[in-house]
Amino acid sequence: MWKYRAVYTVALTWAVLFAILYPLWFSSYLLVSLLLLALLDLIISLPGMLSKQISLTAPEILEKNEDAVLVFSVFSENKYPAKCVKFRMHGACEDATHKQRIMISSEMSNRYEVKVDTSHSGVFVYEIKRIWTVSLLGLFCVPAKFRRRVSILVLPPPIESPNIEDLPHDVILHAKPGGGFSDDHDLRPFRLGDTMRSVHWKVSAKLDSLVIREPLAPLTHSRLIHVLKWSGARERDLILGRLRWVSGYLLKWSLKHYVSLDITGTYAEIAQISDLYDYLHLTLDGMSDTARYHLSVPVRFVWVLQIDGHE
Repeated sequence: MWKYRAVYTVALTWAVLFAILYPLWFSSYLLVSLLLLALLDLIISLPGMLSKQISLTAPEILEKNEDAVLVFSVFSENKYPAKCVKFRMHGACEDATHKQRIMISSEMSNRYEVKVDTSHSGVFVYEIKRIWTVSLLGLFCVPAKFRRRVSILVLPPPIESPNIEDLPHDVILHAKPGGGFSDDHDLRPFRLGDTMRSVHWKVSAKLDSLVIREPLAPLTHSRLIHVLKWSGARERDLILGRLRWVSGYLLKWSLKHYVSLDITGTYAEIAQISDLYDYLHLTLDGMSDTARYHLSVPVRFVWVLQIDGHE
């Protein structure tokens, strides 16, 4: 834009000098024409400059080292759009921040692609805070606050946990509160307060003592994966890779569980792998509302696995 302004300034300066040194009708006509040209540029371009819109699209989840791009699209409903748009993009992760200034012109079909950094895992946030719409001749520029924001979760490949022998291989059952029907049950001696309806008469007759058929139910809130804080991108890759593997392992056995992140101080109940991805996406994005993950959890867990960044 500054090139067009420089050319126009030089031309206007020469027109003024020419009108002063040679006060003829055509010198005045040239000066007035240049002034009207700037006014015409503003009148024609202003509707498009004020109606300029921008969209920002990006994939929500990516694998580490996967090729992907953010797509910026600039459009206007006015038939006389501005010639080009400049905007600032701000990208950030926990331990890295970068800024980039981009220019989109009509020759580029009002579309621009920015390569996403997937060299490390984490949530990467890209934000447009301000844009500048420029007139057709490049003589005028209108700044405007224009907030567009996307966040991308980059996942490392699953990494097998070193404590694989500690992982549960089956559903943990306990006495079903209130009794009732259940496909799983246990036998125990009769205790004071038990109803006669729960007596297993065949077994009681063989043992010559009252035996209770006690229904069992799975402990759905009995497992916890506790994730310790990481200190850098490499350690984050290792920890999130282990978390992804352990959570996937438990879900393979249909074992619901909780995940706790020390770095955010929140908990989430994981019933399917998408729950884990949503949890990481929201809690690692500093601008997102994580109130839904400040939930009440069991006071005690029957199984706890701690994940850290030790090799």
